[in-house]
Amino acid sequence: MYRVESETDVRDMARGAVFLGGGGGGDPRVGALFLIDQMRRGRHPRVMEAAELADDAFVVSIAGVGAPTVLEEYLVSARMLRRLVEECAQFYKRPIDALISAEIGGFNSLMPLAAATEVDLPVVDGDGIGRAVPHIEMTAFSIYGCRATPSIVTDEAGNVSHIFAVDDHTAEAMIRSACVGMGSSIAGAFYPMSGRQVKEAAVLGSLRQTLDIGRRIRTARERQSDPVQELLTYLDVPAQQRFARLLFEGRIVDVQRETRDGWHWAQVRLSGSAGGEPEFSLEIQNEILVARNRGRIVATVPDIITVVDSESAEPLPAERLTYGQRVHVIGYSADPKVRKPEAVAVIGPRAFGFNFDFVPIEQAAP
Repeated sequence: MYRVESETDVRDMARGAVFLGGGGGGDPRVGALFLIDQMRRGRHPRVMEAAELADDAFVVSIAGVGAPTVLEEYLVSARMLRRLVEECAQFYKRPIDALISAEIGGFNSLMPLAAATEVDLPVVDGDGIGRAVPHIEMTAFSIYGCRATPSIVTDEAGNVSHIFAVDDHTAEAMIRSACVGMGSSIAGAFYPMSGRQVKEAAVLGSLRQTLDIGRRIRTARERQSDPVQELLTYLDVPAQQRFARLLFEGRIVDVQRETRDGWHWAQVRLSGSAGGEPEFSLEIQNEILVARNRGRIVATVPDIITVVDSESAEPLPAERLTYGQRVHVIGYSADPKVRKPEAVAVIGPRAFGFNFDFVPIEQAAP
């Protein structure tokens, strides 16, 4: 177990969380500010390895649900987070031993840390998918046998809802309906699990990876080396079945977006030359789902597609992509657990209504 000791570590974790979020999960800056304030009060988040959990430990995953464009307008409420965890203990009729991220993208990477500092609990180094996803059932937790409900959701006003569903697909619809009815921004506790279930189903080590990614970008900038190239070198480790590719470099020339049904929908088009015609496109439902180069598919979910600033390699949330930005688009392979056929069936492109199969980034045409 280790403590998050410094404000620099928190900022590095936030930066890495945006990268792994593939554009989604909400902007973590508000969560980072909350954690920094807590640390200045002497409350440091504690992160534990899954192996440290007893098999009969009780763990719940914590996440914000809603459109990132709405989530970023809200500050993190200590009262709401404390109420959520206390409500869980009362509802499940047993104390919680640890929290875990439902996804390791954006704001949802830091929300369990924020909640943990309020109630003095450790956070497991891992999450439910190794990236961000727009649907609650699209997690390794669900794919490998854990259930999203019974779950609890609450909002800033103090409204609380207990949700029971016959399956996780139905749970997504019910939670999304509650989210829309509660202003398109809620916090929830999902996937009540034992320690053994966490060890078997979670994507492990992902919280530490946010720190490593953010630190690698920052230190490259401090050395005045190429942060994009250093990031690609760090991420591309074929021996560990992890691959990273530069998919495109250019300027954003068109952004079309809307907030609908509690999601951020967008299409972004890019050009490789000043004044040139659009040649690269991104399709977004909270997260970037598909990347095309001149119409050819070069990356899809579950692999991670992330946009970074060309100069600084600062990862950019999807809702902050704007006309005129010069960017690099990076593809990063999902955790091997999420690339298995049973996982791709739940989180691959066909699960989002696309009429094509998943092609790993290391096999896609450049």
